[in-house]
Amino acid sequence: MKNFILSCIGILFFTAFSTAQDFPMTDGEFVTCSGSFTDSGGVTGDYAVSESFTITFCSPFETDAMRVTFNSFDTQFGDILLAYDGDSNTAPFLGVFQGTTSPGTLLASATNTSGCLTFTFISNGSGTSTGWQAAVECFDTCQTITTDIVTVPAIDADGILRLCQGEVVDFTGSATFSNDSAGATYKFRLPDGTEAVGTTLQQTFNDPGVYRIDFVATAPDGCRDRSLEDIVIQVSTTPDFTGTAAADTTICFGESTDITGMVVATEFASQVAPPVSGVTFLPDDSGTTFYETCIDVSGFAPGATLNSAADLLGFFINMEHSYLGDLDITLTAPNGAVIDVKTGGGGNTFLGVPIDVDTDLTPGVGFVYNFTEAPSATQTLFQASGAVTTLPAGDYLAEDPFSTFAGTSLNGLWCLRIVDNLSSDNGYIFEWGINFNPLIVPDAERYTPGEVSQVWGANADITATNGNVITVTPTVAGQNCYDYIFTDSFGCTYTETVCIEVSSEIATAQPNDIIVCQNTGSATIDLTSRYTQTLNGLDTTLFSIDVYPTQLDADAATNAIVSPGVYDVSANETVFIRVQDLASGCYVVEELDIVYSSAVFNAVADIEACDDVDGAINGLELFDLTAQDAIILGAQSAAEFDVAYFLSQADADANTNSISTPDSYQSMGEIIYVRVSNVQDPSCFTTGSFTLIVMTCEVEVPEGFSPNNDGINDTFSIPGLDQFPNFEMKVFNRLGSVVYETRANNYVEFAGIPNSGVASGDGLLPVGTYFYVIKFNDAEAEDIASWMYINY
Repeated sequence: MKNFILSCIGILFFTAFSTAQDFPMTDGEFVTCSGSFTDSGGVTGDYAVSESFTITFCSPFETDAMRVTFNSFDTQFGDILLAYDGDSNTAPFLGVFQGTTSPGTLLASATNTSGCLTFTFISNGSGTSTGWQAAVECFDTCQTITTDIVTVPAIDADGILRLCQGEVVDFTGSATFSNDSAGATYKFRLPDGTEAVGTTLQQTFNDPGVYRIDFVATAPDGCRDRSLEDIVIQVSTTPDFTGTAAADTTICFGESTDITGMVVATEFASQVAPPVSGVTFLPDDSGTTFYETCIDVSGFAPGATLNSAADLLGFFINMEHSYLGDLDITLTAPNGAVIDVKTGGGGNTFLGVPIDVDTDLTPGVGFVYNFTEAPSATQTLFQASGAVTTLPAGDYLAEDPFSTFAGTSLNGLWCLRIVDNLSSDNGYIFEWGINFNPLIVPDAERYTPGEVSQVWGANADITATNGNVITVTPTVAGQNCYDYIFTDSFGCTYTETVCIEVSSEIATAQPNDIIVCQNTGSATIDLTSRYTQTLNGLDTTLFSIDVYPTQLDADAATNAIVSPGVYDVSANETVFIRVQDLASGCYVVEELDIVYSSAVFNAVADIEACDDVDGAINGLELFDLTAQDAIILGAQSAAEFDVAYFLSQADADANTNSISTPDSYQSMGEIIYVRVSNVQDPSCFTTGSFTLIVMTCEVEVPEGFSPNNDGINDTFSIPGLDQFPNFEMKVFNRLGSVVYETRANNYVEFAGIPNSGVASGDGLLPVGTYFYVIKFNDAEAEDIASWMYINY
């Protein structure tokens, strides 16, 4: 960075000859090819009495010489202007001029190797006059050489190459010669004062600032192009994100917070007075010697003056010393004006943190003492020394006003002098510098990148946006970061990242309702019975749990229920359980509903099924018990009440051995016991029952059959007979004799062949009418006695 500061001084120096300037008479050397040289009063004013100045004009080109043409001249008798053919007033004398005798045109001679002209003006104290005005120019006899540079990235339309910090630039130079380019050499002059030979160059610009690069084409005779700054470069400044911050840097999981984005483009202003740095010993002395160091300011336009105290914001000294009373401190401007910063007094008050041992010369710790006339400075060093052992760093007044410097040239030597007056005690200066008002720094050395956009980067956590303020609700614990992005007119993007620490999620569970298993009346319940469920496995040594009557109380952790284990209720209500992380203070609140609700069994009809529904007459049928659910529940919600089916009242009461497949239950007919219970509190239940009935089918006896083996009605088949496990059947002829008998345990369908009586086994019975009796031996079935007809 120090090299960059020095290059800025050189850059400003070059601006003195890049355009026409006014050069009022003053001390100094100026490099220029165009300007107006006047007395100290300028074009319209008179010079002052008792002046003594020496000024030198030189060309920036080695092959040039200076020419000064006086257009007017008038001095008081005795006030003289002396001219010299060289770069100082020791060069060959060209003449002395006074009164109205004009110097005319003065040229640097052929033997003047510097090509410079020097003038000294001395005025007496008897009066003043209008002085002079002259044109300053340089002249050259070389061929015309014109250079051009192409850059990647390209130069903007206004001729300035604007870059981002760290951007790499490729330069390609070329030149056109009016006579001959044979033997020409080429080089780049870089901002840090170094040179690079050739027609191509690659440079990286890391720091903000104004940089100038000159591509130089030189002919063998020493003539070169007359452009001294081919490329002006401005590097983007880092914007100021002060104010970009979150309302809360730490939040609990699930919470939201606002983040404000604020950014301001930063101005760059060249440092026209770089500070003097380095450890400088202030030895013990008795006023015979002094420490003096000067800053050579050269960044302002030639002839620029300090117009008022406001042009000087202040100056600072970083130092330590073990005895303020030793010191006299002064500051001298380029015109010789002096202000006292500190004179006499102050006793043994420390400056900074010195090592108060005369034989130990180790540097202590310096404090920065800033001398300013801003409102923050209310006392001088001496005035502030009375009540303290060590003067704190900060703002102080000088003993003389800054207005003493009004009228001084800004360019030139500004010198700090420190005198040690008394024996014993010493100190050190680590750095000192001057702060001019940025408003007087030349515009060419100041710029502020424009704003193109400022916006928050996309992030799923952003739940609301109001201008430059976003509301974020992070979804994961730990560090969550959000980017505020600024893009400037140089095309550079800067990002300020704001991070929020999110505490771990408190993974509680919503507790089941506490059911008061009654419709009305008072009850005492145990709210703590839901603590374990709510904690959901959280360590009770790390988390606290309490219950509150309202959400507001839970959020504020006030008015906790004192005896949650024996809590009296008389109607439905909601209480609030707060679980708090003892380390972070974060908490969650879960609602706990207390509900009056008794289970009700609504009576249902029995379920009947015919025995042959499933295709077999066996006394077993499938039943869908759940078809009864809706009627049993009635107005009760199926989400809040459970219906279960059992084979005994005892099982229903104990809630054990429930029917596992109530939607496909096989039964021969029986009583089913029902339990209706609250889902969240199964102990709140009631029971009921209904019956499963398997209906027997009617036996249909045919009126005849034809046992002729044709496959049709070959037997006396009686559908449904086999559903009676104890039936008996007998067949009689018209005489009343039994010709066939059978029973359930050896049932064979009658096929017309007798198996009883005198004709047993004789073959088919004759065609005719026969009689039969069927005894079902079942209390619910009526026996049958009827006839049948056999025909072949």
